[in-house]
Amino acid sequence: MHELIIIGGGPAGLAAAAYAVRKRMDALFISPGLGGRTRRRLLLPWVDDYQVIVGEETIQRFRSQLDYLEFMRVRTPATGIEPIDGGYRIAVGDGHTYDTRTLIIATGSRGERLNVPGEDELEMRGLCYSAMTYAPLMVDRSVVVVGSELLALRAVAELSRIAREVRLLAEYDGDLDTDFGQAILDVPNVIVRRGCRVLAVKGRSYAETVVVECSGAQEEIAMDSIFVEKQLIPNTALVADLVELDPCGFIRVDARNRTNRPGLFAAGDCTDASAFQVLMGLGDGEKAALSAFDYVLGLPVDVTPCEE
Repeated sequence: MHELIIIGGGPAGLAAAAYAVRKRMDALFISPGLGGRTRRRLLLPWVDDYQVIVGEETIQRFRSQLDYLEFMRVRTPATGIEPIDGGYRIAVGDGHTYDTRTLIIATGSRGERLNVPGEDELEMRGLCYSAMTYAPLMVDRSVVVVGSELLALRAVAELSRIAREVRLLAEYDGDLDTDFGQAILDVPNVIVRRGCRVLAVKGRSYAETVVVECSGAQEEIAMDSIFVEKQLIPNTALVADLVELDPCGFIRVDARNRTNRPGLFAAGDCTDASAFQVLMGLGDGEKAALSAFDYVLGLPVDVTPCEE
């Protein structure tokens, strides 16, 4: 039985695995690839590579610590998790199973897609799903945000500080009529279009226009970039019947990344801790690994460095 198994190869999983290696834990790292969403970068015609600090470069040091440790890598996706006496049994796609005392879930999340023509071809070529990451590149640009919930409103709030013009295309009212929504609607460079459904994204090398239907009429809107901010979908199906999830499906964790099951921890974008940036994910992964290490050592659960 291993001391620790980590599922997920994004920033949180990489950091957890690197920490486990430094602590000389008997650990296994289950992930078909390394880097998660950081393997992709948004390409824009006015931005050169040197102007962008991307996650791939930030996490390279963690990848290099694991590249030579092939004995701890399992490149087949995890397909099932079963509680067993003293830990958990992990099944993977090739039929093998692995037992562990502790487990870290770092499977990340994904953005809800538009599912319209042009999206696949222009994804990460002017079209992406994270304004939080790429807003600084939108200086004096005209951008479009698609969505109507809090995620979209937050994106508009950030982009409005940088871009020349921000158009919010909201198919439904969502959170537009909340206090926060109304405050965003009053920003001078924000244009809100209610009842607008995206039909297609067009462009040659990059996304250039978006085709929408507003109140039954179609039109084409030109823009420099489009951000789809409809909803984040956590990749938590593996543990949906094992741990407590919030209403959106994210894993509930405490301040030490513990779930409601002993020995089962979670880190990064799949948790309700909102660690949706690379550096936050790295720190979250290390914190989860530290908690798993303490668990293996038998450290009291609620130990504190000082007493009243």
